[in-house]
Amino acid sequence: MKKILLSAAAILGLVFSFENQAFASCDGPYLAFRGGVANHTLGDKDENKATDKKLEVDDNSLMLSGALGYRYKYFRIEAEYVYRKDNEDKNTSLSPLPMGGYLMTTRTAEFSSKSYMANIYWDLSPYTMFTPYLSAGIGITSLEYTFKMNDSYGNTVKYDEDNFTWSVGGGLSAQVTTRFNIDLGYRYYDMGELESGAIHNHEVYGGLRYTF
Repeated sequence: MKKILLSAAAILGLVFSFENQAFASCDGPYLAFRGGVANHTLGDKDENKATDKKLEVDDNSLMLSGALGYRYKYFRIEAEYVYRKDNEDKNTSLSPLPMGGYLMTTRTAEFSSKSYMANIYWDLSPYTMFTPYLSAGIGITSLEYTFKMNDSYGNTVKYDEDNFTWSVGGGLSAQVTTRFNIDLGYRYYDMGELESGAIHNHEVYGGLRYTF
């Protein structure tokens, strides 16, 4: 009986040892790549000086990012660069001339944003196959809005700011192996103001994360 108990204890000890090693292999430095859809809101178009031309530059756009981070148990910290494809809109109108004929005017607007973020994640159950998580971040976003009017005056107006940015979000992580994870998530960004107009962003993304 004593031998059976000792054997069972030894087997349990090996199992816990392997589990601890597996858990530990989930922790450490990691690389993450994410891609998804970003949707900006550029304040009130009737009040914002940079967007009152009634052109739509806040439609959906492609988002790509890369991050270097470190995971320890329930928490992850990382530095991330977020690229978003520029949004453009163009409008052409014809105005009658006093002497006859028409004057064609083309208006073009372009908006871009790129963020440099420091993020923290809270994995609610880090050593299970599926892990819900919460995220928060702070950083800097480079905003740029360019408006061109191709008429006889050739007006061009450009606004650009580097603004403090904060974000919150959440998602679900699926563990493929102890080192490889697939993430699905959502983030909300507050990007400050551009010429008195508040800039917000909503992102839905999928990502790959590998722990070394």
